[in-house]
Amino acid sequence: MAYNTKSIIKDVNGKPVPQYFNQEQDKYEVIKSKNGMLRVIMVDSQGNEIQTQDLIDQITAKIDELIKAINGGEE
Repeated sequence: MAYNTKSIIKDVNGKPVPQYFNQEQDKYEVIKSKNGMLRVIMVDSQGNEIQTQDLIDQITAKIDELIKAINGGEE
C-alpha cells in the first residue's frame, strides 16, 4: 500500500513524531537519534557510503588548482 493510506505515528499528546515510511514494512517508523542528534549517511549512485572528509578534500584540491591557474601557476 502507499504511504498516504497509513496513519502517521503520534506521541502521547497526539502530536506527530519524527518518522519515515518504510515501504518494505508498509508502515511508518520512528526515526531514532543518538544524543538527540539525527544522522544522515550519504551514498553514491551504487549505494556506497560517501565519506564526508574525502569529499571536502576533493573540493579543497580543486579550489587549490583553480587558485593556482588564476595566479598563472604561482601559489
